[in-house]
Amino acid sequence: MRYFRPFGSVFLVALALSGCREEEAPPVLVGLPPAPLLSERGYGLILDFEVGGGRGYYERFLARPTWPGAASGVTVGVGYDCGYNAPAVIREDWRALSASPRLVGVSGLKGVAAKARVAEVRDIVVAWELAEGVFNAVTVTRFWQLCERTYPGFAALHPNAQAALVSLTFNRGASMVGDRRREMREIRDAAARADYGAMARANRASVRIWRGTAIERGMARRREAEAKLMEEVPGL
Repeated sequence: MRYFRPFGSVFLVALALSGCREEEAPPVLVGLPPAPLLSERGYGLILDFEVGGGRGYYERFLARPTWPGAASGVTVGVGYDCGYNAPAVIREDWRALSASPRLVGVSGLKGVAAKARVAEVRDIVVAWELAEGVFNAVTVTRFWQLCERTYPGFAALHPNAQAALVSLTFNRGASMVGDRRREMREIRDAAARADYGAMARANRASVRIWRGTAIERGMARRREAEAKLMEEVPGL
């Protein structure tokens, strides 16, 4: 198993290609440690769904702020949703971007409010190197730590399963409350006993909540990719 840390040393969230973020952003963590190492397959999965696989798609379609739709906010870089980040956090995370004060202006805006304002910042261009740097040093680290708090036994899981959980949490958040989160609770319990098969089955089953919606296809594709990654464990 190889591990992959993307280049970039600068220092996030909406799903840019297959739907939108479902709920709250993770709590802001002060004094972030060095970015954790995702498995190469896991890192590739996240880039596939957030920026079409990497630099080429990003520079063609996502280098300028976008509004992915539904409950998303104005989104920049690799799935960085300004709607779910406070002004001070945006200012710090994007301090290497001269236009960061303008991104602060769309902080907290979601849904139609974000849609109405995205044109105001569409002239901002975020270079791939900066976008990947922020994703690596800030986003991955925050969601890794959120996974550590959300899933008992996370640290002992196979790296592919860890990366799949980071992808899932990045997309859906960490809430375990309500019927929509039934499979999330099943995944949490299965992760605690390192039952990779049960984790994958629950992740596939969660597609029920998007049936009949405009994002069903994208969500089904992402959940299936995460489930397969959970199963890519030697000896399973």
